[in-house]
Amino acid sequence: MTSYPAEYNTFQPMFWQSAFSALIGVAMMVALGAWALSTVRKALKGEDVEFPL
Repeated sequence: MTSYPAEYNTFQPMFWQSAFSALIGVAMMVALGAWALSTVRKALKGEDVEFPL
């Protein structure tokens, strides 16, 4: 009869939490990069560019 260590029960939720937060971080970086790229393309075309700040 084998038993798992007590730490095993806390490992899996921490893994999914970190994987989810990493996925959110990557999605935010992609969105920010797309916004920056479109802003630069507008500026290169000579259109007016307004920053949200």
